[in-house]
Amino acid sequence: MRYTPEAGTTINRSAEEMVVLANETNETVKANFNDIEITANPGDDPNTIVEFYQSESRRQYEEHINSPEYKQRQREAEEAQRRHDLMLEGALKMAPEKMTLRDEEGWKQIVEKNSDGYGSGVIRFAERWARLMESRIFNGDTVEMCAEEASSLADNEGITGFMYGCAVSILSQVWVHGDELRRWHNLKTQIGNEGEKANKSGGVLNPALLSIG
Repeated sequence: MRYTPEAGTTINRSAEEMVVLANETNETVKANFNDIEITANPGDDPNTIVEFYQSESRRQYEEHINSPEYKQRQREAEEAQRRHDLMLEGALKMAPEKMTLRDEEGWKQIVEKNSDGYGSGVIRFAERWARLMESRIFNGDTVEMCAEEASSLADNEGITGFMYGCAVSILSQVWVHGDELRRWHNLKTQIGNEGEKANKSGGVLNPALLSIG
């Protein structure tokens, strides 16, 4: 007999329900939980099923991380990161040492209020991004022409969509080209016309908070 766990059901709950079903039908009950085959026989202890599942999960994980394919992907990822870091280092050498601020006091306050790991990550990304864009703008580009490419290059820490939106918001307040960045970002991010509305109101869309449908 097959048992199909509902979405969101834990392994503990699934094991309990499988044992109940096995006892009621006096049959062996099988299920696939996260690609691991588990079995419940009449009279089984649900904890034993859970322990088997956890043990098999660990075995598969260790097998995966020790596989030649995984190690090759790791080497490729490390090499890609090394190339990215070298490109970023070279680009920053050609960029201004500091971004050009239109609100130095505002920037100082933002930095002071975001000294934790998450907040400081946003600050570092925002400053790198602005410096890279300024370098491109000095050579004739507009914010629209360079913002997306510069953001990818500036991200060497793996920022989230929410962090990206926070960086736009910060730069829109303190950076000399911040309003142009805000307007570009809102139009690029919008699904309908919410970006146009944000541009009129002075707001900043956060891509991590948008939903479709």
